[in-house]
Amino acid sequence: MGKFSNVFFASDFDHTLTGQDNVLRERNVEAIRYFMSEGGIFTVASGRSIPLFSKRAKLVPVNAPCILYNGAACYDYASGTLHYAHPLPDFALDIVREAQRLDPTLCVEIQGVENHYVFGYNERRDEFLKGEGFTPVRVTDTVPKPWIKITVCAVMGKNPLCPDFSPEEVAHFEAVRQGLDAFCAGRCYVTRSMPYIIEIGNPHCSKGSAARALAKQYGREILVCAGDAPNDISMLDEADFAFVPADRDEALRSVPYIEAAACDDGTVADAIERLETLV
Repeated sequence: MGKFSNVFFASDFDHTLTGQDNVLRERNVEAIRYFMSEGGIFTVASGRSIPLFSKRAKLVPVNAPCILYNGAACYDYASGTLHYAHPLPDFALDIVREAQRLDPTLCVEIQGVENHYVFGYNERRDEFLKGEGFTPVRVTDTVPKPWIKITVCAVMGKNPLCPDFSPEEVAHFEAVRQGLDAFCAGRCYVTRSMPYIIEIGNPHCSKGSAARALAKQYGREILVCAGDAPNDISMLDEADFAFVPADRDEALRSVPYIEAAACDDGTVADAIERLETLV
């Protein structure tokens, strides 16, 4: 019996396992391997889709299926098995049209199991997706089902990983989020994963409920989670121990989560070190 034999750890990927440069920190990888060697179960819980995480899944040691699309799907990359997927309601195309009405410059994606279907054009977003190993499909109306999640992207600046928006741009994008939230009216959740990305999905799914269910499936009573952004809040609130990077999103600063090292310095590694005295 290892010291983490009753622990299930679900971590966000971007800016939690990776640094601000989107590069996975080796300190985190080494700590995860140690955590698993001591009986822990570790997985990633991300807003990313199956294709968007596919390239990165090869770099992160996990011993459970990954939670993706903010909890709307669970996928095992080792076996290529989709354990479940909860699709968007049929009015998803209406959400796309409403986003385009609120701001015609936005790039809107409907994310499926195999690809992303894109309305509009955002050069930086295209470069990012291609860098992650796949090319999205550009569409105008017809989108193959199932539809799992919608992502709304603002036009990014010179640095697509950490774009520098003016206060006016930030306020405008927040107004778009609020407009979409009002339009969905509880029929879908509307959250933000980065300053320039709004995510919309099935209202009955969340990272938190998915992480707790997977922990129970593996017989683990202690749920540990780490995340940096608003779309991680459900997971952090569900956790028995919730860790956040020192450089987390401002939206997470008013809640007393456990502050770990900044993402550039190995947030998850620091969390695992602290767990040795907590569990």
